[in-house]
Amino acid sequence: MATTFVNYNGNIVDAAEPLFSHSNRAFRYGDAVFETIRLMNGEILYFEKHLARLKTGMNYLGMNWHEDFNFQNLYLLIRHLDQVNHLKGNGRIRLEVFREDGGYYTPNSNNVSYLIESEGLNEKEYQLNETGLKVDFFNEVAKPIHRLSNIKSSNALYYVMAAIHRKKTGADDCIILNAAGNIAEAISSNVFVVAKGDVFTPSLDQGCVSGVMREVVIELLKEKGKKIT
Repeated sequence: MATTFVNYNGNIVDAAEPLFSHSNRAFRYGDAVFETIRLMNGEILYFEKHLARLKTGMNYLGMNWHEDFNFQNLYLLIRHLDQVNHLKGNGRIRLEVFREDGGYYTPNSNNVSYLIESEGLNEKEYQLNETGLKVDFFNEVAKPIHRLSNIKSSNALYYVMAAIHRKKTGADDCIILNAAGNIAEAISSNVFVVAKGDVFTPSLDQGCVSGVMREVVIELLKEKGKKIT
């Protein structure tokens, strides 16, 4: 079996090697944010938007911006990981940023470490689902409505519980409801509904994650003159 590598704080490391201690704050408190980025045909899609969202989340959580986090450097780190893992320019990248060890709820430092992982994908383009999905509502735990709800953080228990519910019911996906009983999002995506030519999607004040693809779809719809509510 071929060795898989990750990038930990700028260094290429065997993915099978242990990286963290028991005091890792992402493990202890979910004190981390992450971006899941698509690598397609050798291009890192919507990379500037991912970096902007990462910066917004880190700023809100009071994390210090890492010196490695500029466009050119991170771009090269991701492409290097693509090469050493033989993804051939096609895969899924996960960039996770977590506060450095130390402290209990109150951190000793706001400096951060980061981990970049990669996973190959068989599909070289986005795939359109032509058969439809069986979708259920997850209403066991409502998602709160506040600014943390818009951040893509490692504290993802709502989605874990919704995914467990999906598996139990045999559904393909679940709709997550917010504290007001309104639709917030799905397990790992934002929700868009098309009715009579108009497009509807939950606003950020409904507690959904501020999705990069959500932003891209809204921009494309506006370019085509579609009404979005």
